[in-house]
Amino acid sequence: MTESSALQPVWDLMVSEVGVGFFEFPLYFLPVVVAVVLVTGVFFSVLDVAVYHRISAKAAWKLGLRVMSTYIGSAVLLLVLNAKFHPFALEVPSTAPTLVSFVAQVAVLMVIGEFLTYWWHRLEHGSKFVFTHVHYMHHRVESPLTIWTNFVVHPVEGLMVMLCLYVPPLVLGVHPLVMVAYAIANTTAMVITHCGYDIKFYPRWVLPPASGHELHHSEKRPTNLSVVMSYGDKVFGTFKQTTGFIERSSVGRELAVR
Repeated sequence: MTESSALQPVWDLMVSEVGVGFFEFPLYFLPVVVAVVLVTGVFFSVLDVAVYHRISAKAAWKLGLRVMSTYIGSAVLLLVLNAKFHPFALEVPSTAPTLVSFVAQVAVLMVIGEFLTYWWHRLEHGSKFVFTHVHYMHHRVESPLTIWTNFVVHPVEGLMVMLCLYVPPLVLGVHPLVMVAYAIANTTAMVITHCGYDIKFYPRWVLPPASGHELHHSEKRPTNLSVVMSYGDKVFGTFKQTTGFIERSSVGRELAVR
């Protein structure tokens, strides 16, 4: 099989399963984001409640239901509105990108996404007005952070993050297969950053670990602002090294990070 056709079966399967009309919708990536949030949310909630007893089942259920109802409701509403009014449609390609092009484009989008979200996050901490009127909601969440913490945000912050992440690929007109992979990659990275667990073999050299962001939520001076990739903190001077969570108390709360 040649490189140019390596991803063609995957793309053909996706189109046959959901239809061309799905990818004509400019915000077709939203259901992908919702699916990743649901899968990771359930997985880490089971760890939080049943394995490590970090939070109660009631708390996990309440916060998870609130987040998922918001995300699913928003995605369904947009899909319905698009189906009814259909203001404009994207052109859907019949061929898949080459494997090299696919990997390169996802990597470039991750770099761009980190750059834009990093500076938006830095503005949130650097501007007293933005912090007190927008970002304060995210930092009201007390430690330990959980998988759902990532989604406890002011609507303005949620909109700005989505714009930072998805306007560039839409403007660049990337292949839907690239967009889907990028949505899975950046959403997974952001939820793991807030999950409260340092995962063994997780590539901390390129993706921000949970212990680093836990430190971000516990310190007054803004450090470890990166949530998509780790280079933002390292390049722009806000990185603070941690070696992981020191220990957990009997009720599962992180006593500290180091």
